[in-house]
Amino acid sequence: MMRTMPTQPLVSIDAVPLVVHGGQLCVVTGLRLFEPFIGQAALPGVLLNGNERLEEAVKRALLSKTGINSYRFMVHTAVFDDFERDERGPTLSIAHLVILEQVPENDSVRVYPLSQLPTLPFDHNQIISQACAVLLDSLWVNAELTRALLGENFTTADVVARMKELAAAAGRAEPVVNNVGRALSSNKSIRKLDAVPQGTGRPPASWQWV
Repeated sequence: MMRTMPTQPLVSIDAVPLVVHGGQLCVVTGLRLFEPFIGQAALPGVLLNGNERLEEAVKRALLSKTGINSYRFMVHTAVFDDFERDERGPTLSIAHLVILEQVPENDSVRVYPLSQLPTLPFDHNQIISQACAVLLDSLWVNAELTRALLGENFTTADVVARMKELAAAAGRAEPVVNNVGRALSSNKSIRKLDAVPQGTGRPPASWQWV
């Protein structure tokens, strides 16, 4: 006799696409096509297929919900297991942080600075907060992820801005940034670029990965 398997929660894959846009770190969302929350901005997500790996599902979610077909970096962040997170039934969400090169050209895409996030469906605000915490803790620990976030060339002001944005989005105290320039000077993975005069003010310190 065939054994009857117990009812299992569905597994959803949610992506947190982040991109620096207009000088701010932003979240890229898509518009939901079906109920619940039809027409509202939400993180791109899909249900995991039985023959699909997690990275494949993340790519499918990005492409189908926002038109994103390329990115700089992807990393798993957390699992969300509140059985009431989806009113349609119990689901587990396996969330992934994705760093984008640029904002996709898609009419269904909505871009929000981390400091101006609306209330999103399900537990998407919580997912974004956790992804930002993971990214903040990974700065300079994970060189590949840090490089994807900052780009090949960046300023000390860029680093400070990203730290403050991520800390606020993660619900943490504002980070101490007084010694950021000194820390960058001692980092052997980057080099300081020659200053380029800009008007009468002091030019910003700029850096490049080596």
